[in-house]
Amino acid sequence: MICLSETISLRLPRETLRKLGELADKEGKDRSTLIRELLERGVKEKDIDYAVELYRKGRVTGWRATQLAGVSLWNFYDVLGEKGILIQYSEQDLEEDLRGLTEE
Repeated sequence: MICLSETISLRLPRETLRKLGELADKEGKDRSTLIRELLERGVKEKDIDYAVELYRKGRVTGWRATQLAGVSLWNFYDVLGEKGILIQYSEQDLEEDLRGLTEE
């Protein structure tokens, strides 16, 4: 049998637990479901932040950053705009983007 999830334990401040309980009640969910959703959203945000940082430093192209972040190119460009980061696009980036399109 394949285990698709794993149980973990963590310590949280009482105030955080109280707020989680309130949010779960508002949304009609159990606390575990809400925590899973919040963690998944946080991991996704971290992936995007990591890709943005690599892109900002010029270590990856826009196309590669979208792959790392798991979002579309347009969504990634929206995130860059929200963070005030200019889009850097070179001839090399164009070539990589075209290669990426033909590989899909």
